[in-house]
Amino acid sequence: MEHRLDPWIILAVVGLLGASLPTLHSVSRVVGTNLLLRQLLWGVAGLLILWLMSRVRVDIYARAAPVLYAIGLVVLFAVLAFGVARGGNRAWIAVGPVTVQPSEFARLSTILLTAAWVASRGARNLRISQAAVTAAIVGVPVVLIVLEPDMGVALTYVPVLVAALWLGGLPRVVWALVIVVAIIGTYATWHYALKPYQKERVRTVFNPELDPFGAGYQVRQSKIAVGSGGVSGHGLGQGSQSQLRFLPEQHTDFAFAVWAEATGFVGTTILLLAYALLLGRIANVALTTENRFGAALTVLIGAWLTFQVVVNLGMVLGWLPTTGVTLPLFSYGGSSLISTCAALGVVQAVWRYRLVNQ
Repeated sequence: MEHRLDPWIILAVVGLLGASLPTLHSVSRVVGTNLLLRQLLWGVAGLLILWLMSRVRVDIYARAAPVLYAIGLVVLFAVLAFGVARGGNRAWIAVGPVTVQPSEFARLSTILLTAAWVASRGARNLRISQAAVTAAIVGVPVVLIVLEPDMGVALTYVPVLVAALWLGGLPRVVWALVIVVAIIGTYATWHYALKPYQKERVRTVFNPELDPFGAGYQVRQSKIAVGSGGVSGHGLGQGSQSQLRFLPEQHTDFAFAVWAEATGFVGTTILLLAYALLLGRIANVALTTENRFGAALTVLIGAWLTFQVVVNLGMVLGWLPTTGVTLPLFSYGGSSLISTCAALGVVQAVWRYRLVNQ
C-alpha cells in the first residue's frame, strides 16, 4: 500500500495552474475583472481538495457512489427550477456571492457510479441489458444538462460512456448497434436539438468565411492569435488579438489562444507536454492498480480529461466546432477547476491503494 502522492501528477497540475495565472492576469484589464486573485484562490482550494480526496480509501468511494450520484441528480433538477441564467444557459446556482455550476461536479459522481457498476460485473462482458443500464447512468444527467441547455459540458460526459462500454467488453454486434444509435442521435440532435447559431458554428469549422463577422468570427480570431505567436510569442499582455479585444472568450474557451499568442511555439509545446505528463501518469495509475474499481475509475477520468483537452485545442485551432468546452486547469472558472482537482484527488487515492486488490 502506498501512502504518498504521485509527484508527477502534482507537478503537472501545479505547472498548468502556474501557467494559467499570468495568462488570465494579462487579460484581466480587457475582461474588466481581477481574474488572477479569483483563480489563485480557486487553485489553492482545488489543491487542498485534491489532497483531501487522495486520503480517502478507494472502497469508500465505491460505497458512496450511489448516494453521491443521487445528490448530483437532485442538484441538477434544482438548477432547472432555481438556477441562475447566463448567456442563455440556466446552469448555475447562486450560493451567496458565489455561483456554482453543478454539472461540473455531477460528472464526477456519474463517473464514480459508472465505474462501480462496471467493476461489479467482474471479468464478465456486459450484456445488452447491462449496457443499457450503463447508458442510463450516464444519460440521465446528460439529459438534465442538455435541458439547461449546456451542450459543452454535456459533451464531456460522452467519453465516460464510451470508455465504460469499452471496459465492459461489449461484443462487436453491440458496438455496431451503439454506432447506429449514435448516428441516429446525431441526426436527431442536428435537426431537433441544436439551435441555429449552434449549427452555424459547425458549418463555419469547414468554412469560416461563411460568416466571418458572426459564427466564424471566434475561429478566425483564434487562429490569427495562435499563428501570430510565432516561435517565442509577443509576451504576456502584448498580443494584439487578446489586448485589443479581437479575441472573444479569451479567459475561458479561448485561453489557450492567449497563451499561444504570448509564448509562441515554445510556450505551447511546454503546455502540451504538461498535459501529456498529466494524462500519461493517469494512464500509468490505471495500468498498475490491482483494484478493479480503481482501474475503471481512473480510465473514465482519463477518458474525460483527454476528450476535453483535445476538443478545446481542436476548437481553438479551428479543427472542431466552437462548443463551449474549456481547457482543464487552465481556463478561468472555479467550478471546473475544483471539480477537476477533485477528480485528480480520486486518481491519487487509486495510486495510494493501487496494490490492494478489492
